[in-house]
Amino acid sequence: MIFEILRSAFLNRKNKKNPAFRPLDFFATTKRRFRVGLRDIDFNMHINNARYMVFMERGRWDHPVQTASWDSFLANKLNFIVAGIEMGYIREIRLFKTFEVETRYVGWDEKYFYLEQRFVADGKIHAYGLVKAVLLQQGKLASPASVVTLLGIKDAPPELPEHIDYWKKMSVAKRAYSDNPDLNSAKKDSALEDKALIDNQAAKKSA
Repeated sequence: MIFEILRSAFLNRKNKKNPAFRPLDFFATTKRRFRVGLRDIDFNMHINNARYMVFMERGRWDHPVQTASWDSFLANKLNFIVAGIEMGYIREIRLFKTFEVETRYVGWDEKYFYLEQRFVADGKIHAYGLVKAVLLQQGKLASPASVVTLLGIKDAPPELPEHIDYWKKMSVAKRAYSDNPDLNSAKKDSALEDKALIDNQAAKKSA
């Protein structure tokens, strides 16, 4: 994403020299237009599901440019790190189709910032993603409260939407499930059974 960094730095500098530039509010929805190219599609001639993540990242790079928060991020050595993404695919976006990625911060809690990103074409939502992220300052985790102060955001944080709360609960449940000792034991037993079956088959062939 070196190109995106250079692009953002260039546009940020250009905006500062443009007296007509009016930055958006930090919580406003930023929009960036794209066109589906040959590198974005799969055999179905529509955007491959993995490529959606690339467009989302490019949309997130554009947010600090449009909200004039780029300099604050840079000056305070803040690094945006994605901690989780939840995707929903509604309609395909086919080759050469023009669409927009809309990016919006929906709020934060004691650890994470939460964003919503939507793929819109012809006035319809084709895909959407929920993103949770942390911000590192010089390699150390920075609390959202301290980041808000550094960025000079004076408005109170919006209340997190209900679906974000459900997502947080699901994340906790998923982690508890993956950390379940019984589940891990079951996986280990299954692996041992598979190995025994393979050994038995090998023994029969050699007999």
